[in-house]
Amino acid sequence: MDITRLLNNAKRIIKTFQNIEYACNENAPVLSRDQYAAINVGAINAEQNQYYCNCLETEPDKTDVANRLSDYYGIVDRDSALATLDWLLYRGHHVYFEAIRPVICTSCAEFNVDALLEEEKDRSLMEYVNNIKESLETLVDEHVIPGASEFKTIAVDAWDLGRLVMVTRCCYDSQYIEEKEAWQYIMASYEKSRELYNNWGEFAKGYIVGRAMWNGNDFALNGIIGIANGLLKDENSPWIKYPLH
Repeated sequence: MDITRLLNNAKRIIKTFQNIEYACNENAPVLSRDQYAAINVGAINAEQNQYYCNCLETEPDKTDVANRLSDYYGIVDRDSALATLDWLLYRGHHVYFEAIRPVICTSCAEFNVDALLEEEKDRSLMEYVNNIKESLETLVDEHVIPGASEFKTIAVDAWDLGRLVMVTRCCYDSQYIEEKEAWQYIMASYEKSRELYNNWGEFAKGYIVGRAMWNGNDFALNGIIGIANGLLKDENSPWIKYPLH
């Protein structure tokens, strides 16, 4: 790891411990009610990174934003930005959840790969199954889901849609996409979230289960659950101010 990346990671750790909740940009333009709600489809991600919750801009340090895009998503220019944003909107990790659903819900030993593209079939689906299994106790203990039976019906698209909003904002800040394009992706994420979920509670559940499938019961899962619980309960939370419906 080069010295620049080490310094960037150190800055991120320091920022995390500042523990600023629901950061607002005091100079942000006034948005519509739907725009505020749409921005906060990405609220869990915004709280993780301590990004603003009231505007398209994420934070003042645009170099760090660009570095995060490069480090975590491989986004370095307009083409890679659009490719990633389209993948999150139209494919995403929820397609893998649909593929493993028969295995984690029943005694079925075969994956449902009919909806996967050829390049997606190379992914190790059993790794996702194992991630779900190792996360189940935490998901139940933290009252995210009542039990494995929830996997039969839950939609984990929220995991993709929340990241779509966050990555879109970062791409706008890094000047990879225009403002109009950014709002098109964000509002598409918002509309899809409203189609799939009745409220932020359902959205949060889908997001957390999707995250558990992606990376298992790692040290960050409990933190994400804590952020989601805060967003659902804190009186200053943007989710309280701007309900999904």
